[in-house]
Amino acid sequence: MPSFQISEQSAASRPAKLAERRARTRFFWQGTAVMRILPGGQDVLGVLLDVSESGCGVEIGIDFPAAIGAQVEVDLNVRGSRMKRAGVIRHIQVIRRTERETRAGIEFIDDRSAKGLLRQR
Repeated sequence: MPSFQISEQSAASRPAKLAERRARTRFFWQGTAVMRILPGGQDVLGVLLDVSESGCGVEIGIDFPAAIGAQVEVDLNVRGSRMKRAGVIRHIQVIRRTERETRAGIEFIDDRSAKGLLRQR
């Protein structure tokens, strides 16, 4: 079972440059996220940046071939727990032009809750 370093800071406890507008607390846990653009895209492995009940942030080591509004399936692996969620890409940012690394913000759209994953601290 993989072991991840845990950073359990909420967005409210981090030094804020801008006011936090999110309604849900984000947890800055290390983990992985395998994303697939629907329907039938190939799997893309990324690093989990943060997770909340309503979405997650992921960093991908490639130029992610998706656009804002694209539907994705996300398979999260955090602290030994796995969870599969359906989502929509709400934000994409290229963070390194030479290696074409990308950050994506994903809003979960399925009815399942991330509470089980978030409670296992």
